[in-house]
Amino acid sequence: MLAGRRIRYILPFILGIEPKDNLMKSLSTLPVAGCAISATKHPHLRPVMRQMALRLWAPVLMVLAVYALLPAAAQAQGGAAGVVVETVETRSFTETAPVLGQFVASTNSVVASRIPGLIVEVFVQIGDRVNQGDPLVRLDTELLGIELRAADASRNEAATGLTVAEADLALARQAFERIERLKSSPAFSQGQFNDLERQLQRAQGQIAQAQARIRSADVSIARSRYNLQNASILAPFSGTILERQAQPGEYINTGSAVVSLLDQAHLEIVADVPASYINGLPEGREITVRLTGGEDYPVKVRAVLPRESVATRTRPVRLTAPFTETMSKGQIAPFAVGQSVTVLVPVSEEKSVLTVPKDALVQGRGGWIVYIAEEGKAQPRPVQIGAAVGNRFEVMSGLQEGQQVVVRGNERLQPGQDIMTEPPGGGQAPEEVATPGAPKAAQSEAGEPAADDKSGG
Repeated sequence: MLAGRRIRYILPFILGIEPKDNLMKSLSTLPVAGCAISATKHPHLRPVMRQMALRLWAPVLMVLAVYALLPAAAQAQGGAAGVVVETVETRSFTETAPVLGQFVASTNSVVASRIPGLIVEVFVQIGDRVNQGDPLVRLDTELLGIELRAADASRNEAATGLTVAEADLALARQAFERIERLKSSPAFSQGQFNDLERQLQRAQGQIAQAQARIRSADVSIARSRYNLQNASILAPFSGTILERQAQPGEYINTGSAVVSLLDQAHLEIVADVPASYINGLPEGREITVRLTGGEDYPVKVRAVLPRESVATRTRPVRLTAPFTETMSKGQIAPFAVGQSVTVLVPVSEEKSVLTVPKDALVQGRGGWIVYIAEEGKAQPRPVQIGAAVGNRFEVMSGLQEGQQVVVRGNERLQPGQDIMTEPPGGGQAPEEVATPGAPKAAQSEAGEPAADDKSGG
């Protein structure tokens, strides 16, 4: 428009035509050699100024003229538009109701110390990713080492006492057996028999005491080794450090928390589903969840808890998180505990419906239209759409199964325009592509966008 305006106002002056309005009169004053000379006040200078204007403005006029003629030339060329097409096809569809849920951790625990002791070192910070068995906190082991050595010494002493008691028992048993054989002989002495019997019993008691001391020493040794082993607090499972409660130099007791650990690889989704929808959620059924960004993921029903809220008449449902198989291999999914998610709960039986890709829909003046590829030309078809089926929409009327519809390059198409079709993935058409998820504005036959540009469907 600007180019046309300049040509309209400059040409009359150059050709010697008197200005007809104020704007043209203002243009009659042209800069010449750094000075403004009015042709109206100095009519005798008009031929000179006209020649100078021609020299100055001729290149500009040529460029503007070419620029103004480009659209017309392009339109006259009438080349085929490159587009991408997809097929109208039947898909399985189930009506769903959105229910708000959130990600929760199936494994989320506070790691505590199993023994009392002085914290010497803390190996992790909040946010660190740890693997199962990685050290988290180390306690002082000097006293624990002393206790283990003392327990070993006590056991050695008890073992020595047992050896001596066993020797005494052997001697006492031999003496007692000899006198017992003389019991029917005149040389038998009842007093000597009683003394040897008491010695045998005493030796047997010493054996039992020595064995008890050994068992006690073994317990002390096991306790000392247990304490030494647990002086280094390890991660019970792989996860992320959410909190760090322990600090170096702090004395903690048995059961004191040292860190909070979250297993991000084993997330679940929990949602409170209306009791009237529970029959459509048998264990193992695959349904769809939608993140806040609009991404859809398949999940499975793990469990429906047998507990109903009196206030809301809902039951908690546990669902497997997306990427469960991937997460089981140690990879972390891009989800967070507490992150909201929309659970699409089935509320009807599965049925087959005719569907069209979302990108094929263009908002026209009278509603939604699509362009079908027919004998190398783009033919518009008004359609009535229904519910969303993934990234497609149910077609209520206007299309037939198997028809090829334009999904890229349809924003600038004209009815009956020649097209060159490409399959999906064959490259983006040169025409402007609408933002995914946004409605496309159809053009009228004159090439102007439709006035009614509202989202639907």
